[in-house]
Amino acid sequence: MLKKLPLLLLLITATVASAQTNFRPGYVVTLDGDTLHGEVDSRGSQRNARLARYRPSDAASITDYQPQQLRGYGLVGDRVYQVDSVSVAVPPVPTAPYGAAPDTVQQPVFLEVLVRGALSLLYLRDELSNDHFYLSAAGKSVQELLPPPVRKIADDEVAYRNSANAFRRTMAAATQQCLALQSTVAAARYNQRSLSELVTTYNQCVGAASVSPSAAAYKTRVRIGLIGGAEVSRLVLNGQKSTYGFVSKGWSDKVSPVIGVALTVGLTRVNRTISARLEGFYESQSYLLRSQIAGSNTYNEFRVKLTSIRVPLLMRYTFPRGEIRPFAQAGFSFSYLLNNDNEERQVRIPANPNGYPASAWVPIVKPRTLEQGLIGSVGLATAWDNRRNARVELRYERSNGFSNAVGFGSRVNRFYLLLGYDLTK
Repeated sequence: MLKKLPLLLLLITATVASAQTNFRPGYVVTLDGDTLHGEVDSRGSQRNARLARYRPSDAASITDYQPQQLRGYGLVGDRVYQVDSVSVAVPPVPTAPYGAAPDTVQQPVFLEVLVRGALSLLYLRDELSNDHFYLSAAGKSVQELLPPPVRKIADDEVAYRNSANAFRRTMAAATQQCLALQSTVAAARYNQRSLSELVTTYNQCVGAASVSPSAAAYKTRVRIGLIGGAEVSRLVLNGQKSTYGFVSKGWSDKVSPVIGVALTVGLTRVNRTISARLEGFYESQSYLLRSQIAGSNTYNEFRVKLTSIRVPLLMRYTFPRGEIRPFAQAGFSFSYLLNNDNEERQVRIPANPNGYPASAWVPIVKPRTLEQGLIGSVGLATAWDNRRNARVELRYERSNGFSNAVGFGSRVNRFYLLLGYDLTK
């Protein structure tokens, strides 16, 4: 069963990550101005800009709306979209020559409302994963804040600066009724936070209300927690000893405790189901392996003890619905080996059962200090707002072990059962 665990982890990860829908309370606004309440499928920014999936209730059928079929749609307490026609870049068709440039077309899309007021700020992530920001004011067409160009060494400095400041000039023209804001506009950055602050400040300056409907969706959640559990591992040694090659495998001599801390950061600006996780924990494992020298009654015995501080860096996908949600993780581990004791000896079993001569223990190889590995895991976690959450996880890790010698491998396969509990809400 343990041999099949890595494959099982991959299969479960693929199943969880392929969740097809994420319906949440929301609404759509028809072309006639009617608001239909129900549930809306919340996906990534690119998908949300192209398609609105709506159903009146959990048991009702799903209706897919293109931008030209609605005025907009929204999710309760979350993102809001309105329809506008803008110029967007689309990937070349499959039959286009290799290296063909993307086409630019004018078409209606669902633009996310970042700030709504006398002056509104809208956002789009196109199919090429480029970010675009737009200004909208009553009675005026939507204006794009052109992104600064990618700088090239051969570019003319004057031309580059002129293009880089295009979005500031557009912003300055749109906010000219607030003279006190112009110095801030000149130092603005082309990102959501800077532009949102400018538009909000302008609305306040002219005495207009300002609403950020998707502010909650972009709130970064940082959680600090404890992790603990148990670990068992399998060491695989292979290499060349004098005139023969060998492979020796063995499990750790016991199930060892694991304890540490974790920092989880929700990447809400990318996707609400994705988070990054940094962990640090202590572990210790010991092994005693034996391999027979072919054609003889002599064995090589290997004795290894590894004590380390492990620092996994993981990306997590969490299923978006339910109070208890499945999750899957993948990432890397970096481990500082506090203790790397490795030694070997030869043991001969003679015909006389009373004798069991053995050579002295000697170091096997030059040890390494930094161990590295790949991690995959699946688990279940609670998803309570403004409460401390808990989780249980089954994890597999494959690392490059303790050997720093060429021609002598020391792969370690680790299996964990971990529990986690958040210290912050």
